[in-house]
Amino acid sequence: MPSIIDAPLGRGAFEAALRAAGEAWPFEETRFHRLLASGRCPDAILLRYARATYAGAKLFCATLADLADKAPDAAARLVLIENLMEEEGIFLRAEMGLVVRPERRHPALALRFLKACGGDRGADDCGRLHAIGPGRQLLAQGRWLDAVSFLLIGQELTFSHVSACLFDLLRRRGMSGRDLAFFAVHVEADCAHGRQALDLVLDRARTADAQRSCIQAAGEGARHWFEMHNSGASARRAA
Repeated sequence: MPSIIDAPLGRGAFEAALRAAGEAWPFEETRFHRLLASGRCPDAILLRYARATYAGAKLFCATLADLADKAPDAAARLVLIENLMEEEGIFLRAEMGLVVRPERRHPALALRFLKACGGDRGADDCGRLHAIGPGRQLLAQGRWLDAVSFLLIGQELTFSHVSACLFDLLRRRGMSGRDLAFFAVHVEADCAHGRQALDLVLDRARTADAQRSCIQAAGEGARHWFEMHNSGASARRAA
């Protein structure tokens, strides 16, 4: 069968295709969003989501470290390390050097959300982390560009919009801004990190086959993430 992409796309067309693949599975169509928006989300489902959020925040830090370790060049490694530093609450200050703020670590913010939902750190719902897991498998297979596309474009880039949406929905539910800091910090952070991830892929996927593989990986990342928020349902717009 001939390739869908017969020749490499131009930078603008390639970026548009990557974005479209990541946006093909909108959060607003998930069951979790419908439950929150209607005010009918059971506490048990919210707690399960909070557990997965906390476990996912920890696993994402480890995944970024693995992506940086396996980066094909120094420029890519630096971008990923900067992303990881923010996730770990480490900031560069000209007057002081590196400043470590443990309370700003994203896993710490996710734990604050988990506790507000009635959970604790001893109940990681790792079995539900299928959204991140396949991306880690791509990385283990040596498919670095595909892993970046899956995890950072298909998932992290879209989480900027989703975080803003979740923040508003959960505030309406009565949760405090402090307890929702995990989502607040991701509104701007994931927009910036997603832009960086796009550039990582746009600069390094130079063949038609590489572009096609990255577009497919971004779409798969978005689909897995969608299904996690749709309680594992395989069909979209499930009633």
